[in-house]
Amino acid sequence: MSGGFADILETLGRKERGKLESKIPAWAGVEIKVPSSLNFQQCSGQSAALYKASLVREGCRVADLTGGLGVDSWAFSSRAAALWYNERDEALRSAVEGNFARLGVNNVVFNSFDIDPASGGWREALRAFGPDVVYLDPARRSAEGRKVFLLEECSPDVLSLMPMLLDIAPRVIVKVSPMADLTMLARRLSGVLEALHVVGAEGECKEILCICSGSAAYSGVVLAEDGFVYAPVDAEPGRLLFVPSAAMTKSGLGPGVCLIEYTEGLMHFGKYWQVLENLPFASSVMKTLARRYPQGDVSSKGLPIGSEDLRKKLKVKPGGALQIFACILEGERRLLVCKPLGSGN
Repeated sequence: MSGGFADILETLGRKERGKLESKIPAWAGVEIKVPSSLNFQQCSGQSAALYKASLVREGCRVADLTGGLGVDSWAFSSRAAALWYNERDEALRSAVEGNFARLGVNNVVFNSFDIDPASGGWREALRAFGPDVVYLDPARRSAEGRKVFLLEECSPDVLSLMPMLLDIAPRVIVKVSPMADLTMLARRLSGVLEALHVVGAEGECKEILCICSGSAAYSGVVLAEDGFVYAPVDAEPGRLLFVPSAAMTKSGLGPGVCLIEYTEGLMHFGKYWQVLENLPFASSVMKTLARRYPQGDVSSKGLPIGSEDLRKKLKVKPGGALQIFACILEGERRLLVCKPLGSGN
């Protein structure tokens, strides 16, 4: 296994070795050649790659313009009829071609184009392939090695490329930094953005995906955590709600999506709540709330008042099974009185 995965592991400590071995468990036991350890550090994890693959339909044609170590391409290839892999680094492209052969992936066309808006060779080749979906993960560092955050500063320049890509394929998926501002993304991609998918695992925001098309009507943010997908809902009595991890809500999700609908039959290790009452955040309600609910924990989500200050204002004693959430739903401040899933009244 000279020059392969095992050689990289031997240069790292036990902790780092464990991280690499767990990043892509499906590749364990296969001689994976990696020209540089940086290639492995920058690649997607297995769960994030499989989530991206779930966004494309079975039997479609997918083009990955920024292939890298090929984890995303590998995941896409499991659903696609054919995959167009592109990596401008010839050594990395060659390594991935060999890796895919050993992994039994045989529906991939390999390319080494420099994806530049000013050049035309890659466009002709991509158009000839006829993709249904184009995926790209632009490099978020400048030529000098400093981090960049604007879409047009990444390489390749997503904003300049987007009209060209949507002229070739009906849908484009762009991976951006987990630190990206969601409002800024929605504004910069206005007119082509369908949705933003915030992808998390183990309580961390791993990446943000921009789903784009030529005739898009922006539908908002979708939260996908640990492989499960949640969409914003109303909070009528009887709803089952999931509270996302703190790390996910800090990723830029607005306060209106802090409570998420529980999908029927889903087993998950998070905290679920059932709404007992959906009440206005009004003085008249707050003055009388403690009479009906004298004890319960209070949590303020996205409001300019802390949880403890709100509890004192409501005069609700801490403890007990009930949870009172103060949040914003559809632009209005609301108080949601909830009980844990499976508990009595």
